[in-house]
Amino acid sequence: MTYDRSDADRDEMYERLSDELYPQHRDQAVVEFTSERLRSFYVANPLVMRPAMEAIQEGRHLLRNGHWSAALVFFVTAIEGLLKATLLKPVVHGLVHSEGLANVVVEQALGQAGFDRYTGLLAKLFSELVDMDIRSVKIAGSAQKLLEECTALQRERNAIVHQGTSSSKERAEHALRVASAVLDLIVHPMLLHLDLYEVENGEIRRIGS
Repeated sequence: MTYDRSDADRDEMYERLSDELYPQHRDQAVVEFTSERLRSFYVANPLVMRPAMEAIQEGRHLLRNGHWSAALVFFVTAIEGLLKATLLKPVVHGLVHSEGLANVVVEQALGQAGFDRYTGLLAKLFSELVDMDIRSVKIAGSAQKLLEECTALQRERNAIVHQGTSSSKERAEHALRVASAVLDLIVHPMLLHLDLYEVENGEIRRIGS
């Protein structure tokens, strides 16, 4: 397919419109458009976060009853649900204008086993949308970065599931702290940026609704 005069004229028209609407703030225009698409995804899918919240509740129940290894497995499942399904999938849909392409990108990202496979993507998106460097986020008093702790716990979960290793009460409680920190320090700031908030059982609503 060749690029002809009509294509050039159309591009020139879009360029003029962009200059008139956002003469010195094109990057901001992109962010605004992306934020609106992202907000629309959550409004249309208000329960996208619920499975992760249910996993946290199940993990708490197992923790109270002394099932340390099972509790850790559910807390890591919750972490994956918060980072992948709750954040990565909607953000990619918000950035990719083609629905088909968005689905391909999401499947490629979600199909990777380790958190570190898509940390760079999340970090870039959070930097642009929320002005946050999520790779530097830490739990208060912790020397390790939060996403690094997520990766370590994922490896621990995999060892439990695939190698039959066992966890401890301390590690299960730590997994709960990490899951709670992902919710409070990463997920909630994104929702707040979009004028959204979480209600009971992980349902997402617009502020003021």
